[in-house]
Parts: sequence; structure tokens; C-alpha cells
Amino acid sequence: MEFTLLQEARILYGAGKVQETGALLRRLGVDKALVVCDEGVKKAGIVERVTNSLTQARVEFALFDKVQADPPSEVVDEGAAFCRAERCGAVIAVGGGSSIDTAKGINLLRCNPGKIMDYAGPKNEMKKAGGLVAIPTTAGTGSELSDGLVITSPEHVKCPILATNAMAEYIVLDPLLTVGLPAGLTASTGMDVLAHAVESYTSTAASVPTDQISEGNIRSVIQWLPLAVSYPDAVKPREHMAVASMLGGWMLRYGHTHAGHSVAHILGARCGIPHGYACAYALPWVLEFNAPALPEKTAAVGRMFGCSFTGAETPRQAGMAVRRAVIAFRDETLRLRPVSGFAERPDDGMLDRMAAEIEMELFQAFNPRRMKKEDARIILENIFS
Repeated sequence: MEFTLLQEARILYGAGKVQETGALLRRLGVDKALVVCDEGVKKAGIVERVTNSLTQARVEFALFDKVQADPPSEVVDEGAAFCRAERCGAVIAVGGGSSIDTAKGINLLRCNPGKIMDYAGPKNEMKKAGGLVAIPTTAGTGSELSDGLVITSPEHVKCPILATNAMAEYIVLDPLLTVGLPAGLTASTGMDVLAHAVESYTSTAASVPTDQISEGNIRSVIQWLPLAVSYPDAVKPREHMAVASMLGGWMLRYGHTHAGHSVAHILGARCGIPHGYACAYALPWVLEFNAPALPEKTAAVGRMFGCSFTGAETPRQAGMAVRRAVIAFRDETLRLRPVSGFAERPDDGMLDRMAAEIEMELFQAFNPRRMKKEDARIILENIFS
């Protein structure tokens, strides 16, 4: 039976909950766990909070701290081999989306044979991979509650992998872990939350139940993200953004993303632009592009950003107004780094190749308006202008 909404993860939520990680693993009967993180999270002392909790609960652990941005498949495969060699009975992800996606892949391979790219298509059956605990340290990807992971292939192509059987079973959502994050990281990861909310709201898979969650997430980001950026040590904005990020990840299972993420994935793969920034650059232009297919929802998004409409506007005019409002939020309110801070405009040949890849990207299946190569090329031109 296909349920309209299903949420199987158990969530420990609240300030200081990271200290209960060890007790959780002990209650699950786990003797040894693999902790997956990157160097930055380890240097920040966050991993130590987790491992101290494990030690206090008499749970052994091994540490895999080789996570990279846009997780390469070979790193996931290496982590899985290490996990098997250490005979770990669970995997704990500590970090942002890259750490959680890497840990998902490692845990998937802990319970399934082969390499991670073997599961990039539907050919190989994915057996249930339990035992994953996700501890997010950014409010961004929502990977802790999503049903997928994104892995970069050896050919440097971002490959979304549907992994319903490899989702996190437990989430430790401690907003204190995000307090003090730099403004740029807070803003860019927060724009990823916004992209998830807006795209799940405007995708062809959206429904009334998902709309109510996504609308709430859009409003939460608009209200709380600027405060999280301006006051990095304030807890309340971090609480709201942590919850919005998690719920946005949940909606990726039902509302999905669409062409906004198609553009973002190609920007990341071909131009090295971090994912949150890539989503921020793509979102306003894709919203404008989709306006003729979804005039009412486009206007609804605009009103959340403070746009006023008389009702006489054409869908194109409404799309332009919403695009300007989102760009103003991104550039003036959040003061996000411009695209030129990461990459120069690609040459014409590369733009053509990127546009062709965007047209064929997986999440185009949920876009409310068909985006052809020439449409994607115009959006890329606008982003780099």
C-alpha cells in the first residue's frame, strides 16, 4: 500500500540531545559504531561531544573522517570497506549533507554487496540497511530525513540515488550544534532549505498535505534565516531552521525537487559551486520560468516574500516579481556571495553542454513546465550575468 505520508525515523530533538547519543546506541544493543565526519567538524570539537557520549555509554567506535564535499563514490567505497573491517554494528553521521550522504552510502554497503555506484540505478536490489544515526550540524540539506543521497561518480557527475531502504533510523536534532556557524555557511545552507521548500511546493508531485508543510517551511526560512545570519549565537533562530531543514528533507520524499535542483547539480558538478549557493543562484530564475505553468502558486510564493499583486498581472509579470523578490532576499537580506566569487562565466561550448545536461537531469521529471536545452541555456546566462 502506498501511503500518502510516511515518516519512520525516530527523532531526539532539543538543546543538548547530542549527549544522549551513547545511551541511544547502548539501548539499541550496538557494541561498536562507525562515526563519519569531515575534518572541519572534527576540528570544531563537535565529534568529540559524540564520541564522549559513546565512551560514557561503553560503546566502542571507529572514526572515518575523510568526508569530502559532493561525496566522491570512491570515498564512500573506502568508508564501507573500513566499516566492515572494523565490524561496526551501526553508523553515526556527524556533519552537514556531505557527511550524512557519505554515511548513508557506507551504511547501505554495510548491509548490501558491491560498490555505491552499483545502486545508482534500479538494476540492483537494495536490502534494508538499518542502524544509521544522523546528527546534522547545519540546517541545510535535510538529508537526515530524506530518502536519497547524492554521490559524485568517477566521471565527476552528480548521481542522485533513491535509497528508501537506507534512510536514517534515528535523528539527533540538537540546534546547539549549529550555533556560531559563519554567516556565509548559515546563509547558503539556509538557501538550500528554502529551495527544498519552494521546489516541493511547486513540483508536479505536490499535494495538499505536502503543501501545508512546505508553506510553513517557506515562511520559517523567510522569518528565521536572516536572524540566524545576523545573530550567529542566538539559539531560537537555529531551532527553527533546524526543524525547517529536517521537514524539508522529509518533503523530498513526497514533493521532491525539480529543475531548480537540476540546474544546481550541474552548477556544482561543472563549476565547483557548493550546493547551497548553487540552489540560491538557480531558484529565482527557475521560479520565473515555471510561472506560466503555476501562476497561483508562484504568486503565493511571492506574497510570502512581500510581493503585492492586483490580480491583473500576467503569469510572466508575476514570475518576474517573484524572481526579483527572491534575489533581493538572497543578495540584500542575506548578503550571499555572488556567483563570480566561485566561477567565471563558462565559455559557450561549456554552457551548451551544461544546458544539455540540465535538460536530461533526473529531477526534471517533477518540473511543472518542460525545460528544454535552450531554456536551460538562458537560465545559465542569467545566473552568470
